Amino acid sequence: MLIDAHTHSASKGVDLSIINCYPSEVQLNDSYVYSCGIHPWYIKPEKTEEWISGIDSLCKNNNIVAIGECGLDKNIDDLEYQKEVFKTQIRLSEQYKLPCIIHSVKTHHLILEIKKETRAQMPWLVHGFSGSIETAQQFASQNIFISFGENLIKHPDKFKKLLNQVDMDFVLFETDDSDVTIQEVYREAAKLLNKDLAWLENKIEMNFNRFLGK
Repeated sequence: MLIDAHTHSASKGVDLSIINCYPSEVQLNDSYVYSCGIHPWYIKPEKTEEWISGIDSLCKNNNIVAIGECGLDKNIDDLEYQKEVFKTQIRLSEQYKLPCIIHSVKTHHLILEIKKETRAQMPWLVHGFSGSIETAQQFASQNIFISFGENLIKHPDKFKKLLNQVDMDFVLFETDDSDVTIQEVYREAAKLLNKDLAWLENKIEMNFNRFLGK
C-alpha cells in the first residue's frame, strides 16, 4: 500500500493520500481525504477568526482527517502571532481528535516547546524533515512523526545517514508540492535503507495507521 502523508494534489497510483487544503478555498471530493489548516505563510490577522471558524466546521466532515498544514516559520514576520494561530489549531486538533501536519522552518525547538506546553495528546507530523538525528529522536519521544519526500531523491548522500538513524516507527513519506511521485520516494527510501520495498510499504502503512489513530 502506497501512502502519501502530505500532498497538495491528488496523485495517480496512490492507495491513500492526505491532500492539503486551505479554509479560504475548500472543494472537498468524497473520493479523497484532506487536511485543513492555516499555513504560516498565509496568515492574515483580519481573516484568522473567519478561517478558524471554517476549519472548525470542516472538522465535522469525515473527509477531514488532520489539521494542517499549520505551524511556524522563522523566515516569516511576527513569530508570536504565528504561535497564537498555531496553538488555536492545536486546540481544534485535540477537540476533534485529529492529528496535526506541521510546517516548521528553523523552529523545531519551538515545536517541541509548544508540544510540551500544550500537553497535546494527538500525534503530530513535521513534514519535509531535514533536521538532525537528535531532533528526530526528540520528536519521536513526544509522539511527533517526520516525513521525507523529494529530498531523498535530490540529496541521497545527505539523507542516507539520517534515514538509517531515525526511529522508523515515526517515519512517513510525502510528495508535498513537488513533481516527484510517491512511488519514486518509496523506491529511493528502500534503496537508501537497503530494505525490500514490500517491507517498507508495510512499515509505512502501520505508521500511518498509528498517526491517524487507527
